[in-house]
Amino acid sequence: MAKELQKLVHGPSPTMINVLNIVQKVAATDANILITGENGTGKELLAAEIHKRSGRAGELMISVDMGSVPETLFESELFGHVKGAFTDAREDRKGKFELASGGTLFLDEIGNLPLHLQSKLLSVLQSREISRIGSNSKIPVDIRLISATNRDLNRMVLEGKFREDLLYRINTIVIEVPPLRDRVDDIPILANYFLKAYCEKYNRDPMRLNTHAMEKLSNHTWPGNVRELQHAIEKAVIMSDSAVLLPSDFEFRPVASKSLHHHELTLAEMEAKYILDCLRRNGNNISVTASKLGITRQTLYNKMRRHNI
Repeated sequence: MAKELQKLVHGPSPTMINVLNIVQKVAATDANILITGENGTGKELLAAEIHKRSGRAGELMISVDMGSVPETLFESELFGHVKGAFTDAREDRKGKFELASGGTLFLDEIGNLPLHLQSKLLSVLQSREISRIGSNSKIPVDIRLISATNRDLNRMVLEGKFREDLLYRINTIVIEVPPLRDRVDDIPILANYFLKAYCEKYNRDPMRLNTHAMEKLSNHTWPGNVRELQHAIEKAVIMSDSAVLLPSDFEFRPVASKSLHHHELTLAEMEAKYILDCLRRNGNNISVTASKLGITRQTLYNKMRRHNI
């Protein structure tokens, strides 16, 4: 297994060893794979490793964030279009399926795909051929499909929000990536790896975590998983003036008390809390959250940086 994958996502915990064993078995096949797990657990990195170890490694792996593709552009993005198919179609354009043909197509956040578009995706997965918008010609595509989601698709099927036949089509093999809070033994390895990497990136002399700082990291629940740990270490490396990182170098936002009334919060605190709540309701999807808030993605990113979210 690649060193990058082992260090960035995995460690010695039994759950991750099991994940690695599954990857080793399925990578060489063309079986459709569904990777599940919370945001920040490394699902895209895992997909990239599967592609790297497959017989398609010499071809492209094309990634599509299904949560960020506007419904009006869904068919154009995935299936392509011909010149003149619509107002802005000034030239022929290949879609993601064509670009990934011969290689791997990674559909991230597939649980965010609206129900009425799921049938279009299913049709292509069944026929293995696409038609560009504005053309009746069929184009065969040869892809290895890997999908990922942080949602419970089985529950969505029961609620009528996800097609059962599409779920059967994408989940020949299911790989569940556990959250970091269930992999406490991995935290020191990951923390030290990120520490070394960011010291090199920012031209800092070697730094280390003292015992109490490591205990604080190990006791944190890590709602953002590996990604949150990575960002915490990066921030500490940038801000610390010492070669030894202390517990005070890591500040985690406490969960607001349910008894806390809105009038006790500052306007900035209320905004931060509202953004956090909206992110959680929308599975931490930036595009969907920005749309719900009525702001652009960049504005949301700026607010998240301002509030240290």
